[in-house]
Amino acid sequence: MAKAKDGLARFYALSDGIFAVIITVMVLAFKPPSGHNLQALLGLWPDLISYAVSYAFIAVVWLNHHATLRHAQYLTGTLALANFANLFAISFIPFTTAWLAESELATFPLTLYASVFFLVQATYMVLMRESYSHRPDGMDPRSRRRHWYRAWIMLAVFFVAALVAVIPPFLRLGLLASFLILYCRPDPFEKTDLDSPA
Repeated sequence: MAKAKDGLARFYALSDGIFAVIITVMVLAFKPPSGHNLQALLGLWPDLISYAVSYAFIAVVWLNHHATLRHAQYLTGTLALANFANLFAISFIPFTTAWLAESELATFPLTLYASVFFLVQATYMVLMRESYSHRPDGMDPRSRRRHWYRAWIMLAVFFVAALVAVIPPFLRLGLLASFLILYCRPDPFEKTDLDSPA
């Protein structure tokens, strides 16, 4: 059991390190304005908006990633693959954020940006399934159903934001930002300790 816990601890540490690198890369890509007045700063509105949405998304993903993995009791191949797939999808956020900002919310970059959100959510749901299977009785059944309803709702929202290009850009971005409504609290229906991953 101690070896299983040690393996999970290293797994958590690696995941947290990757999250930190992704955020760092995104911050480094955020360039200051060329001018030295308010107008120059306001000219960076695409950068500011896309950066704010992306940073909030990564922060919320980390919170929920942490809350989901606390159900895992040991490291399995499925858990590892699902986690790396989730982190792989998240690693595209800095690139798509920079492209979206540079294009001033053009249609195709926004489609790609939304598609990354969709992939992050889809791989996160695989991670949820594997983590929850380790503790079938570790959560109230009604609470677990609500977690799954929430996950499917967000997957559908991200799908619409990615594929329905006729929606105005700011509305599509608003759909992507709607994750803050449902996901800002990892466990909105129960009290949990985020400092206890297992």
